[in-house]
Amino acid sequence: MDAPLAQYVEDVALFFEAGGLPRIAGRIFAYLLVSDPPHRTAAELAEAIGASKGSISTMTRLLLNAGLIERVAIPGERATYFCADSTGFERRFEASTATLGAFLPIADRGLALLKGESAERRRPLRELRELHAFFHEEMPRLLEKWRRQQKKKAKGKTR
Repeated sequence: MDAPLAQYVEDVALFFEAGGLPRIAGRIFAYLLVSDPPHRTAAELAEAIGASKGSISTMTRLLLNAGLIERVAIPGERATYFCADSTGFERRFEASTATLGAFLPIADRGLALLKGESAERRRPLRELRELHAFFHEEMPRLLEKWRRQQKKKAKGKTR
């Protein structure tokens, strides 16, 4: 792997790590985003990013479960290939929306427990609830706007 590609892979890995995912998962995902061809075997991934086969196995399972990569079967080939799933982050945003909504009744219970307390005491929980409610409400609109934009782009490319 040349130096600019290696740096890109490491930058994505650090981004993943900052988000709470293992750095090696970020390396795999980054490499699959830019690799040519776009699909790679576990052995190819291990060699390309300098990781053990065991680590590749564990991290590809994590990325598969997260919906960020997918398995690819190539006719006539016995090996399993992996490629980046371009819709993975979109699905993660959808899942985040559900998580944001799930927090609302929990926050409401906490606010009920603090009923009669000062506004200052209730403020952190109230603001956290309002933040979750805002993004829970707005995220579906943003995703729909994103999808319309992508469809518009796709129509423009087919003409």
